[in-house]
Amino acid sequence: MFARVIQVQLKPNTIEPATAHFRDNVGPALRQLDGFKNSRFLTNADTGKCLMVTLWESAEHRKGAETNGFLQGVMADMKEFFAGPPTVDYYEVGVRVA
Repeated sequence: MFARVIQVQLKPNTIEPATAHFRDNVGPALRQLDGFKNSRFLTNADTGKCLMVTLWESAEHRKGAETNGFLQGVMADMKEFFAGPPTVDYYEVGVRVA
């Protein structure tokens, strides 16, 4: 399994609307993508930092969601909530505890 982790600073007072947007718009769209496993939208109310974590069956599936314009569309749609540019990191999942 492979992960993409996007970290971004949110503008003040945007945690709730950003969370709602991810839940109501991004989440349902992610479910339609081949190889998508699950995601988490993590926020820190004290710092305003946000992590968007998505898990994929393979690196190819993760890359597919980037080369087909999906990720770019999400970033454009959520830009109104961002205080600065997001950083994107990639990981291979070594251990999964459920």
